[in-house]
Amino acid sequence: MRSPGEILAQIRTRYSNGWRDWLVSPPNGFSFSLAAPDVTTTAREATKVGDWLRAWRTWAGEHPKARLRSTTRRTLIGAQEIYTHVEVDDVDALAGLSPETAAHWARAQQRYLQLLAPHLRLKPRLAEIVDLDDRDFGLLLLAAQWFAEHPQSGLTMRQVPIRGLHTKWLARHRRLVLALLDLDPSPSSPESDDELTPEDVDLLGLRPLPRQADIILLDPADRRSLAGLRHLRAPLGEIAALPLRPRHVLVVENKESALPVPDRPGAVVIHSLGNFLSALDELPWISGACVWYWGDLDRAGLALLSRARTVHPEIKSVLMDRRTLERHRDLTVEDPTSRVAAPDPTLTAAELETLAQLADSEGYLRLEQERLPWEYVLLQLSGVLDAGDYRDH
Repeated sequence: MRSPGEILAQIRTRYSNGWRDWLVSPPNGFSFSLAAPDVTTTAREATKVGDWLRAWRTWAGEHPKARLRSTTRRTLIGAQEIYTHVEVDDVDALAGLSPETAAHWARAQQRYLQLLAPHLRLKPRLAEIVDLDDRDFGLLLLAAQWFAEHPQSGLTMRQVPIRGLHTKWLARHRRLVLALLDLDPSPSSPESDDELTPEDVDLLGLRPLPRQADIILLDPADRRSLAGLRHLRAPLGEIAALPLRPRHVLVVENKESALPVPDRPGAVVIHSLGNFLSALDELPWISGACVWYWGDLDRAGLALLSRARTVHPEIKSVLMDRRTLERHRDLTVEDPTSRVAAPDPTLTAAELETLAQLADSEGYLRLEQERLPWEYVLLQLSGVLDAGDYRDH
């Protein structure tokens, strides 16, 4: 015999599983079995059954949009009416049985009716859309409408004339905007990020800004050919055209760790690429060099390393090993970004072991590269850059 509380739990579960479909095609009605007692139980446990029946009559009186279906059990003590099912006519009545589902259904219906040309691609995103606050939902509608009306505007992101829209908002909500436009984002596009990918920009018909790259010329001879410049930031095409032939290229995740790297003949540092790792494929002077990657010792850093290796398969890691982690474990902190996407399947066995060592009983650890003692950093960098591991030129 199921109690009103148990049936309400079933109703909430049915609602949670079905509300997205019901927005498109609402069912005609619902029925929930009460697991009614049989004849024997009705006769032998009359007091318990009587309490159960009274509980249901009270519940039905408090929920007039639900009906109790009943049948008659003929027992030794006479005929007994027994409730067998709770029946509800439609989704509105079902959702109204709980304040929580009633509020959610009203919000979901209202927002679904406001969406631009609802279609099947929206279904996986409906929960996110309903959970948006009113400001973000309003901005979502404005963005979808503007991009639908201007599919190839050729504007830069900052030129889009939508009040309140900014790059970070669009980056974080781009999958919702693309879903409303019935467009597919790139499968490799991260779920959440603060930057639009080139694929996003293209799908939205925007004009990309010139992509910038930061490099440090460690070789004095290279600097002499460029009026003594050591640290350059310029559009990627201009960086690619530089007359460089480095033997070693060190890709450093963060600027603070890149700037102090000392001069070294035949070496160039590239830093602060973030997720813009495709840049490595656009710098022709990398092809003849031994390329090293040094990033934070955390899940995100190893994920970036793996993606860099997807672009440049022969890239090697430095200062991202288990020994570095173990020697400086006292400098680690809790990793707030441990939910980033998993690394690409390019990590070596040693790097995967390091990733496993970052996990502790309460989550993941982070060892930021800036926290490493500089004497240790220089020793390790010198070890790989002085190893003579050059390629033929």
